[in-house]
Amino acid sequence: MTFSIKTLDRLCLVAVVLIFLICGYWVVNRGIRQLRQTRQENDFLSKNLKNLALVETNLQRVNAAISETRKQMKILNERIPDSAKIGDFLKQLDALMKKREIVLESFQPLAVVEKKLFTRLPIRLILKGSFVNIYHFLHDLETMNRLVNAEQITITSLDPLNECRFDVTTSIFEH
Repeated sequence: MTFSIKTLDRLCLVAVVLIFLICGYWVVNRGIRQLRQTRQENDFLSKNLKNLALVETNLQRVNAAISETRKQMKILNERIPDSAKIGDFLKQLDALMKKREIVLESFQPLAVVEKKLFTRLPIRLILKGSFVNIYHFLHDLETMNRLVNAEQITITSLDPLNECRFDVTTSIFEH
């Protein structure tokens, strides 16, 4: 089988075109794969970046909540001292009674109640004064810089003097 130069040229040209097409297909296919892989990586990184932004936002919220909780704990710790400091409490109580023109008839400490995180010191007070002054005294007592809980209140009217007798059991707390 003899080939003419023209046929040989055509065969070579077909072989070169075929090799060129195969190589072109291989290069394009590889480029498409790399492009697809790059897109997948970009999508993955984009999702991770969004997740990271979400985590960062949540972290800021958690840090703000922790900060607020610390502030509230500090305020609560100031309102519940480590020791009862009964003397300071009695001075404040006396000042409030003088300010509101209330007479102390009885002061009776009750049994101490031990809890897991705090100790409750109940105190029974019997006071005498006008209803308005007793109301303001109770408000002052509950809003003072120390945690005081009025648990049981009985108000009795003393008709001829337009005064009331105020029997209250309060609790003060310590760590």
